[in-house]
Amino acid sequence: MFKSETIQVGIGVSQQKDAGNAVKEAMQQARQNLTEEISAAFVFSSTDFAHPTAIKAISNLLGNQAVLLGASAAAVLCPRGIFKNALGIMLLSLPQTIHQYSASVKEIHKKNAGPAGDSLGTKLLSGFTGSHRDLGIILSDGMIEEGSVFIQGIQEKLGLSFPLIGGSASDNLSFNKTYTYFNQEITNDSACGIMLGGKLNFGWGTKHGWKPLGKPRIITSAHANVVYEIDNEPAIKIYQDYLAADINKLKKELRRISIFYPIGIQLAGEKEYLLRNVHSIAEQGALIFQGNVPTGSSIRLMIGTKETCLEATDQALEEAKARMAGKKIKFALIFDSVSRYLLLGRNAKDELAIIKRSLGEDTPFFGFYTFGEQAPLGASGYFGRTHFHNQTITVLGIGE
Repeated sequence: MFKSETIQVGIGVSQQKDAGNAVKEAMQQARQNLTEEISAAFVFSSTDFAHPTAIKAISNLLGNQAVLLGASAAAVLCPRGIFKNALGIMLLSLPQTIHQYSASVKEIHKKNAGPAGDSLGTKLLSGFTGSHRDLGIILSDGMIEEGSVFIQGIQEKLGLSFPLIGGSASDNLSFNKTYTYFNQEITNDSACGIMLGGKLNFGWGTKHGWKPLGKPRIITSAHANVVYEIDNEPAIKIYQDYLAADINKLKKELRRISIFYPIGIQLAGEKEYLLRNVHSIAEQGALIFQGNVPTGSSIRLMIGTKETCLEATDQALEEAKARMAGKKIKFALIFDSVSRYLLLGRNAKDELAIIKRSLGEDTPFFGFYTFGEQAPLGASGYFGRTHFHNQTITVLGIGE
């Protein structure tokens, strides 16, 4: 096969329990629409397939020139449906006019999140010396405590307005261990990314649909992702007051609270609140979040419904298409928070229908339910700083 003159995409999904058979079935489906050399593969799978046998088998079938990037997932999304306990593969054949370079970083906790992000940014830059770069796609371990600091580390190298889009790996909702895949390696406490440039058009949209409740409050004591005080009172009081519950009851209902009542950080110059899920509650009433919450932040308690969640899906898709400025989306990547999946329940199929209707029946898309998303918020005049999000649907459309 030869280099394509245009973007070609193939997607395959298998729910066979045997890893070898699942790889064969998914690869066979994905190859059906490809006539040219494979440039890259995205692999999203349940943790059942998160072992070297499956990843090495896929990598060996790709050939020497193709890069493999992926993540473990609570469920995989594609035009055929939403698949739990599945292995999904998207194969890409990119024309010579689109340049790519990939890299990974391991032992993020040992290196610390900021320096680890710096390291990944440096590696990605090394492949684009003298070439124009447009976009970075990042996949990271979903259990990283300082996901926002990791993203900041990457941007310190790539530029504060350089667009990074991606998602954090997830598991079967045990919130225990997640994985990223890079070529023939499968690791946790790691991240990988691909940088694209050249004759490339892209657009993204990121929305959540949660609305503010009550008055604004101020984070008066926090460190990284741990909030000790809000308005000079124990952080837990924001939930004790609103839900009229003691700390033990709040701990028992933490998953529901995290989904329905995250906090929203109000960022200067942004209309959309940046959401943070409660990860756990410390004995002294501190709240531990998925992502950093700086001291001095203006926050609101937020509430979401199935209806507002689905409205946000439509808004994110329209935003992504608008940023394409009339150019055709050849394929889309979807990074959808697992919190939205839990909130929607059976209505998750309605979200899939919205995606298919908005993109068009002939536009391939591939994604997974995440433990966090990375995307810039809206900004005028430039792409805007990339943030680590909770509870969004982030859509990335790519064309030529």
